[in-house]
Amino acid sequence: MVILSDILLFLTTALVVSITCLCILLFYRVRDAYIGSFLTVLVPLSLQMCLSLLVTYLTRTLPVGNLDANAFQVFALGATIFSVLLTTTLLLMMSRYLIQLLPAQEDQKHLGNRILTFLILFFFLISLWVIIAESKGDWQKALSDTIAYHFFAGSMFLVIHAVLSGIFVKKATTWEEERLLKGIIFTFLPLFFLFPLDLLFFRNLPFKLVYLSFSTLSVYLYYFISRRYFLTWEQTDHVDAEGGKEYGLSLREEEVLRLLAAGCSNQEIAKQLYISPNTVKTHIKNIYAKMGVNNRLQLFSLLKK
Repeated sequence: MVILSDILLFLTTALVVSITCLCILLFYRVRDAYIGSFLTVLVPLSLQMCLSLLVTYLTRTLPVGNLDANAFQVFALGATIFSVLLTTTLLLMMSRYLIQLLPAQEDQKHLGNRILTFLILFFFLISLWVIIAESKGDWQKALSDTIAYHFFAGSMFLVIHAVLSGIFVKKATTWEEERLLKGIIFTFLPLFFLFPLDLLFFRNLPFKLVYLSFSTLSVYLYYFISRRYFLTWEQTDHVDAEGGKEYGLSLREEEVLRLLAAGCSNQEIAKQLYISPNTVKTHIKNIYAKMGVNNRLQLFSLLKK
């Protein structure tokens, strides 16, 4: 069971980190608001999973004498506080993301934000008090208990998110809202069943079945990003080149923009306009500067808006 737990922890961590790296790359390329929101959740989740994997590895491989040394005690104290902060940040960012996504009135969103923020901060303070009181200065025990139980217990807050998503999903106004709300439902509603199983079979192991929910979330976000990226950003069929007029482009730059929107390469644009490829590059650079983008993906995303 221990070997199975370690394998599942490694695979879950690798999956979450991979999706996070993909989102970072795409956000750098297209500056998409949805991906930016995903990163506020995925970054603390990735750090928490990596920390759990690191602590599990260290406690298994370091000699007993090193674990009792002052240096490791200091590390354990820092890692304990960092883990609690990461879990709290993850819950807080997930709550704000959900509230922002819900098709509700602004006063309802404001109230929901205040309630969830209060509950999560209360959870944070109670967690610190319980961990410090139970450890009695033994920071290695505090770290072990934090990794084994705190993130696991905090994950149960996400059941609230699944319930709220189920209430509002029928009011979604766009396919993005509907897909993402359904993703939250399918991801976190199974926690009702996974939590009791963890208490029975995975209670003292570093991996918990509830972590599979985060694997499901990562896979769902990858599916959503794939559709939005490959089926939307990469297609130029619906790019409105006329939208560039409001940015003060010259007539030649408008011609270049129309050909870019048609999917032409720099060489094809040069042939059609009877100019050199270097001149095309200069025009494209000026278009990017005037429209405030850095590449074609950002340009097409802007024109589609």
